[in-house]
Amino acid sequence: MKDYLKHRDHQDQRIMKKDASFSLCSCCALWLILFCFVPAPHSLYAADKPVQVSPDEMEGATSLKAREDAVIAREKELAERQKQISGLQAELDEKLSKINALQKDVEEKLAEIKAAQDLSFKNLIKVYSAMSASKLAPLLSQMSDQNVARILRAMKTDQVAQIMPKLDPEKAVRISRLLGRFQ
Repeated sequence: MKDYLKHRDHQDQRIMKKDASFSLCSCCALWLILFCFVPAPHSLYAADKPVQVSPDEMEGATSLKAREDAVIAREKELAERQKQISGLQAELDEKLSKINALQKDVEEKLAEIKAAQDLSFKNLIKVYSAMSASKLAPLLSQMSDQNVARILRAMKTDQVAQIMPKLDPEKAVRISRLLGRFQ
């Protein structure tokens, strides 16, 4: 019987150790559940209390709202300016293309005028080449030196050689300088 009591005592101690460790674990689990999932008592009643905000906090919030409003207004202004710039850029591109078209037209007209002038000048040279030197010299004497030099450059050398002696000697010298580019 003594052995039985001793054995029983030993079993009771093991059970008590198991129960103690079990109760310690369950106690920790209970506290963990309470702290993690159950709200604290002050948070239960926080909705009933009015929120207190300091004047500095109110001023900061107001200032922040004002800055936010200013940023939004600035963004709207920038977006509007961007639209204006885009519109002006499109208008500028359109005008530039019109100017380029007009410039091309002017260049074409100038080319036509120059071609017509060249044709007229060639015809004039043909007429002057057909005239005698004695009849042409008085006409050339009344023209500017630059025009005479231009006409004589377009004529054949032997014709120029016949016309030059018929011109006034001073005019002949000036035209000779222009023809030879003497200065």
